[in-house]
Amino acid sequence: MTFYYFRYLLLTLLFPLNLFAQDTQYLSQHEVSLNFKNETRWSYNFEVTNRNYLPIKNSLKADHVELTHFTTYQSGFYGNLSLGLRYRSRELFDEQRSDEIRLTQQYAYAKSYNQYRLGHRLRVEERFFSKETAYRLRYRLGLDFPLQGLTLDEGEFYSALSIETLYTLNKLESPEFNQRLMATIGTKLNSALKIQLSLEYRKEDYTSEASNRVFIYTAAKIDL
Repeated sequence: MTFYYFRYLLLTLLFPLNLFAQDTQYLSQHEVSLNFKNETRWSYNFEVTNRNYLPIKNSLKADHVELTHFTTYQSGFYGNLSLGLRYRSRELFDEQRSDEIRLTQQYAYAKSYNQYRLGHRLRVEERFFSKETAYRLRYRLGLDFPLQGLTLDEGEFYSALSIETLYTLNKLESPEFNQRLMATIGTKLNSALKIQLSLEYRKEDYTSEASNRVFIYTAAKIDL
């Protein structure tokens, strides 16, 4: 059974690589996430993330490292409101690029239908760079579900699919539309730890100077 899910993941990873191999940039991103929950409506999330360009000629190039925090308030049975702060360090790896401070306002709504959970996420972001400020609106539709039975138990696998549309404005460039598609497979190792592997395809600025990027993500999500 475990081999079947690894084979499913391998096919998910290799198929998009064949489609976009000619003009696509490939990156990897690795994340550790700490989630603090209690018996109130408030919860807190902290993340450390590293992004790298996939090796070309045996050379690994880092893109950035970042620290992120979200404070979340449960606003009903299915919804929550969040405020996020992110610091992205890029100048450390490329002197031509500035660091970024990002503020995020978020509303998320997720409801379960048997073993399937359908989620909506709306984000408004203000991205502050050394010489410009960008404003971005994001909407994501996602679906996640266990791969064994109706509920996710310890030692079992789950999958998730999502599509996200992004619209960016700033004074220095024309408005930009981006589209993102993501497929995820993960496992719940125990009550506190989940491990995920994801593949994301990004079509960036597709109304003007379109470009393709493929991301391979790894994530460890820890509940405390």
